[in-house]
Amino acid sequence: MKDYLVKLIDRKEICENTFTFTFDTKDIDYNFKAGQYAHFTIVDPLTKDKKGHSRPLSIASSPDNIDTLMVAARTGSSVFIENLLQLPVGSEVYVSKPSGSMYLKDKTSDLVFIAGGIGITPVRSIIEKAIKENSKQKIYLFYSNRTESQTAFLNEFRHWAEQNKNFILIPLISEPGNVKGEYEVGNVDEKIVKKYLKDLSNKIFYVTGPPMMVDSVSKLLSEQGVNEEKIIMEKFK
Repeated sequence: MKDYLVKLIDRKEICENTFTFTFDTKDIDYNFKAGQYAHFTIVDPLTKDKKGHSRPLSIASSPDNIDTLMVAARTGSSVFIENLLQLPVGSEVYVSKPSGSMYLKDKTSDLVFIAGGIGITPVRSIIEKAIKENSKQKIYLFYSNRTESQTAFLNEFRHWAEQNKNFILIPLISEPGNVKGEYEVGNVDEKIVKKYLKDLSNKIFYVTGPPMMVDSVSKLLSEQGVNEEKIIMEKFK
């Protein structure tokens, strides 16, 4: 898994319990497709991890950002992430060649992303690239979180929706409380899907997030007649 050596140049808390980690890649010619992931290996971790010091992380930045590579993670999710949080800026980690099939294979159909929690990371990469290319492809994002404070990259998505009218953002909050923006309340279900998607044909669905959410949404789409080959899934534990 140790293909490239990169340097951590920035770590930032972007919402409650979620951090981004940005690495310098300008000298290694690192190429990947938007939506892919890579294995990251900590060279000198502070805490011993029984599961090893390498983990797959989805790349959250666009391939067009040729000098940097960004990933995001929730705190408390693993010993590996805690080690990454304690890593001093300037430290080096290894990153493998990219893997994964979340990238776009169709540039003619409408795209529907249904993401929950930190499953948003590969989706962010794909949408950032589409926005930078001024894509004419219709893109829907159903983005589900428990609270507004845990919704990563929300302001970016709102800005991109204003930039490109072909990108439609549908944020969902299951525990609304005192929210500031406009949200749908609850989880992704048949009612919310049909509210925004009158026709499910000629659409490719990307479903990412916690395993239970991915299984539930995939089952819902299948029951609505979406062909299995048009549902691309990635589970985040």
